[in-house]
Amino acid sequence: DGGILNIVENTAQANKLRALRKSWLETNLAVIAALRTLANPIAMMYFALRLLYGYFFDDEFAARFHRHCEEITVSVPLETLYVICAAIELSVAIFCVFRAVYHGFRACCYDRIMGADSVNNAGASYKYIYVAEFYLHDLPALQNLSALRLLAYAHPNLVSKNNRQFTSTNELARMMMEKLVGKEPDSCSDEQLSQELVGLIVQYDHKDLDEDQQLAKADEMLDLMPYSALKVFIDSKASKDREYLVSRGLRPDVLGNLWRLHFIATLEHIVFGITVYCCAVFGMVEFFTKVCR
Repeated sequence: DGGILNIVENTAQANKLRALRKSWLETNLAVIAALRTLANPIAMMYFALRLLYGYFFDDEFAARFHRHCEEITVSVPLETLYVICAAIELSVAIFCVFRAVYHGFRACCYDRIMGADSVNNAGASYKYIYVAEFYLHDLPALQNLSALRLLAYAHPNLVSKNNRQFTSTNELARMMMEKLVGKEPDSCSDEQLSQELVGLIVQYDHKDLDEDQQLAKADEMLDLMPYSALKVFIDSKASKDREYLVSRGLRPDVLGNLWRLHFIATLEHIVFGITVYCCAVFGMVEFFTKVCR
């Protein structure tokens, strides 16, 4: 509980109650956050249901809605996209609400249902796992619930970051590099694996250069991600000399499965591109919906 940082003059422990008390500003902000958590999903479901009900069951609303969409000249079926976005918003809101209710119920009643001694493999009580899920994931999701967040996934400044999180190419390349150099899974870092391959490239492809030039070449390649480092190694002359690789303790047979890695990388880039495009389209349609609502 703070250890020696709470000791006062080596005689007593400092009282934390004063620091835990909230100011009036923090209390009011907490109330606003709680109201936002309740109001945001309710408003989202209300407007989505209103549009869907009027489109399918109210002829007057559907005709007015159709005329309104025809006045906006775009190259996409705007009316259909409005309805699809409303259906997606309603589905996501219902899912998030039910997930929050489920985690909240499990957090409150787990000990009564399963017993207070029920813990996971790490020794943590499942009750507090559900408490953490409720406060760290469910409540923030309900506060910020909006289809406009899809635009953040397609933002130019975040595309590169989202691509790294979306794809598993680097993890697969790392596994192949571990097998290639004969390392146990997760026994060394990405930098250590890259050093193994970069060292082979420098010693074989650039053996005629002086030491400073070799270090410069190595520095250029050491910052690469596992997939990029593996591609550089494949393009090098060292990867073509099977006897040299075997003499250095490598397993060149692993490179026979490289086409699978390239296929997965290409497929993931295609899927990611389609995902970003769909997020951009639905996000912009949702923006037009909120502006014209």
